[in-house]
Amino acid sequence: MSKTLVLYKSKYGSTKQYAEWIAAELKADLCEPPDFKEDWEKYSKVIYCGGLYANRINGLGFIAKNAANLRRKKIVIVACGLSYPHIELSVARIIDGLARKLPKTIHPNVRMFMVRGSIKYSQLGFFEKIILNMLERTIRKKDPQTLGPEEQEMLSVLGRDFSFVDRSFIQPIIDYCRGVQKHNE
Repeated sequence: MSKTLVLYKSKYGSTKQYAEWIAAELKADLCEPPDFKEDWEKYSKVIYCGGLYANRINGLGFIAKNAANLRRKKIVIVACGLSYPHIELSVARIIDGLARKLPKTIHPNVRMFMVRGSIKYSQLGFFEKIILNMLERTIRKKDPQTLGPEEQEMLSVLGRDFSFVDRSFIQPIIDYCRGVQKHNE
């Protein structure tokens, strides 16, 4: 019986890939929320992986809806997006959104991590392409000398398929979960 559950909501496949890697490393159960039969009792840790869109984590409502079942569990939220995980402003915005979306009863149990995803530009919807075009125009209006590495990188990849997915991004998540596991055993 596994003590860890990995849930994910993936739109283009990057989040699913991370969820699969995490589940394999931790020998955890893996499931998409619609298929989960809500047998919360057998899990001490729940890892939720969701794509990041406009600083919001896709599908996080499932965790919020099940907060009563998660009160006594360690909860790890993995946000998969294009931003560099170490940029403090990006992380702060996501954490703020997370705090607003999740009930306060589970806040002390939650730890968030960020991983970098990908875009299959050819599969984007109309709205998503508009957002990326707006992002590109905003970056191009800036003085090129003031662009940071993330903005330079975005300009080099926008308008085509690209991937920042890297298995090494899961290592801090694995280390944290194993530390929690050792502490609880």
